[in-house]
Amino acid sequence: MVDIPHFELAILLVFIAAVVRGYTGFGFAAIAIAGMNLIWPPQISVPVVLMLDFVGTIGMIPRAWHDADKPITRRLFTGALFGIPLGLTILVQVPDTLLKLVISGSILLMTLLLRKPLRSQQEIPRLSLLMGGIAGAFTAAASIGGLPIVCYLLTTSLNTRAQRATLVLFLSAIGLLSLLLMMIAGLVGTELLLPALMLLLPTLVGMRLGHWAFERKTPQSFRPVALPILVLLSVSSLGFSTYHLV
Repeated sequence: MVDIPHFELAILLVFIAAVVRGYTGFGFAAIAIAGMNLIWPPQISVPVVLMLDFVGTIGMIPRAWHDADKPITRRLFTGALFGIPLGLTILVQVPDTLLKLVISGSILLMTLLLRKPLRSQQEIPRLSLLMGGIAGAFTAAASIGGLPIVCYLLTTSLNTRAQRATLVLFLSAIGLLSLLLMMIAGLVGTELLLPALMLLLPTLVGMRLGHWAFERKTPQSFRPVALPILVLLSVSSLGFSTYHLV
């Protein structure tokens, strides 16, 4: 733990991110990564957040399986199979500071895209494949694959509950696949298990709290909940990364 400082800040970040994820179905990884960019290198934060995200959402999978749009989920996952290897290559090859800058900028850009309501339309199969590939690459490289999928699902005619369930199911699947490939590539070792285990309790408590709130008051839109936090953390991380890059 000597090489992983500011653990108390990491606990607060994952708790806030978990509450948002439990309520909206997305945002955990983006919020946690944007904050952890301030204290940890991506080669540590990305696998740790992926582990927490997957374990924390296991209890949400049965309900998500029932409510999710299965054809869209399948097409998204098929596309992700091609994007995940690209993301792993980026995670390994791109220097820490530059990768933090790209991650923070991507989070901010996608958050701004989510600000305005998007026109609903029928799902386009080929576009689902493409967006799945993009999400797979973002997940493996930066653990933020949820944001491009949110941007896409908000343009479909799915209701809020179906959007949330599709997100949970898809992100759980590609998160697990990314972790398995990271283990095979030697990017996830036993040294990351301890920080992941120590952050697991605040993650589970936060997700349970968010899910409790969702069941009692399903929102018409997730924007007012997640977007202000994402903007704040991504701007802070972007400024910090730019300072160290120059």
